Amino acid sequence: MDIVASIKQLLNSDDTPVAIPLDQRRTRAKAAIEAFLRTQTVTQFKLPPDKFAERLRFLVDSPQTLRQGAYGWCLPAAFLHSALRRFPDLVVQFGLDLYRSGEGRLGGIDVKMSDTFRAFDYPEAIRTKRDLPERNRDLYLASHADWLVLAGIQEDTYTLLSVTGEFDQIASLTTGALVSLFEDSGLYAEVTDLSGADKLDRQKLLEALNRSATHDVILVTDMRRFGPEGLSKHAVRLVAPPTVTTSGNSGNPADDEIITFQYWSWGFRPSAAENIPFDPVQNAFTYSQTRRQFGAAIDIVVAEPKPI
Repeated sequence: MDIVASIKQLLNSDDTPVAIPLDQRRTRAKAAIEAFLRTQTVTQFKLPPDKFAERLRFLVDSPQTLRQGAYGWCLPAAFLHSALRRFPDLVVQFGLDLYRSGEGRLGGIDVKMSDTFRAFDYPEAIRTKRDLPERNRDLYLASHADWLVLAGIQEDTYTLLSVTGEFDQIASLTTGALVSLFEDSGLYAEVTDLSGADKLDRQKLLEALNRSATHDVILVTDMRRFGPEGLSKHAVRLVAPPTVTTSGNSGNPADDEIITFQYWSWGFRPSAAENIPFDPVQNAFTYSQTRRQFGAAIDIVVAEPKPI
């Protein structure tokens, strides 16, 4: 080894990016929150600075508790949950800047909130929302900080609908819009929407799903529990590689194999009446489908985080 190569090795100064460890990113995020509290004294968005900071601290350590809230913002929620797990310092800084000025930057995403948004009274809108169960109302109010940061992503993603509009407005969620969101952030080296042919190929399908161990794998589907079939698509994040089992009841391997997968979705526990398998630690639901059903019904986006 020559002298130059030896020095590069010692200084770690070659051209290969070195990822900042997650614990270091969390430390940075919390330091930014404390610095924010030392200077921010004015309440913005009807949310006191200390309450905003308290919720951000919790999200840094427990990103799976991010709550989508009352709006149909599953696309930005799936993206923000992924980014919060990988880059909590960048997400926190984005949130702090939005709070201070209504403007923020997350990677390559630049957001400037409208005057209407800045004047919007979120707590009052939640308190006066009709037919809202008390439990949901309390959770939405406790997730005021989540709403603010998610609204910033939503404002960048889908500008045809106002972030202060009706709670139940239906947006045309497309897988392409989700891919663009991951790409536009600049935080991901590669973002792939698995083709129909690849989803029907057992090896390629399972390879894509198994990447959830190191990548962010997002599923987009008509899942009936999330709304009327064909009208209400929903984006969720795969928590871990799925399990594949054979029931023994079919001679057709494509129909015989059952994929059981765990996914994070909007950060809320299901009610007892829904009787859905749920992991309270990961805030994750469990669902099973045959491999053929899975490949036909679910779009799969695989995002590779950059080592930054």
